[in-house]
Amino acid sequence: MRIGLATAPVPASIDDAVETILGYISHAASFDVELLCFPAAYLPGLRGRKFRIPLCEQHQIREARDLIRRKAAEHSIGVILPMEWPSDKGLFNMAQVISPTGGILGTQCKIQLDPGEEDIYVPGKGRRMFEMAGVRFGVVICDEGWKYPETVRWAARRGASIVFHPQCTGSNVAGHTPRHWCDPDAPYYEKAMICRSAENGVYFASVNYALACQESATSVIAPDGTCLAHQPYGQAGLLIQLVETDLADNRSADRFAPERY
Repeated sequence: MRIGLATAPVPASIDDAVETILGYISHAASFDVELLCFPAAYLPGLRGRKFRIPLCEQHQIREARDLIRRKAAEHSIGVILPMEWPSDKGLFNMAQVISPTGGILGTQCKIQLDPGEEDIYVPGKGRRMFEMAGVRFGVVICDEGWKYPETVRWAARRGASIVFHPQCTGSNVAGHTPRHWCDPDAPYYEKAMICRSAENGVYFASVNYALACQESATSVIAPDGTCLAHQPYGQAGLLIQLVETDLADNRSADRFAPERY
């Protein structure tokens, strides 16, 4: 499967987010990308990070999503669309998976919130598996991939070849940008990517915003923990990688034996 990871700048409005998403879809389709993923809550942008994100009603999110669905169908490309979802229970941080025909394959809500998000978002319930073109994959959102490794193992034990990781790590105000990928003096995020892949035998495809102080690169990690490709820090763009899904054997994940504990 040829996957694309869209390192996009922080949107100024929901219209700006939609325009950016549609542009990446067209660009990715021109390179025969089969499945394209955006950063966490990109529609209309992630809260709690000192970004100016507008408050949106559910109908605005739904209308924007449906426009994106039509664009996906026009180009026959799958899209992992991270978004906010206002509801009577609160504001969810989630991702909807759009098929190459524009259908919605399902939704994965963020169920493990960072303590700093609990006054912004509400946790969802349950985990989902997805399949496209014969490839099974899971989605873990931001902190779930950093601090809750069981979310990745859940997908790996159910046959995922790839786990997609929409994230937002760093800021446009202050932070530590690594000198190079997996810099030992940088925050632990890229080391965690290696762990999530190697400890489960799956590809880990992590996509961040383009930030002035970007603490983690958009990256594709092979099942043995090797970084196959990454986007330069702070640089918006499309990272494309051909993923050989047969190499994801899930061996380490399959050996997990909770009954022995």
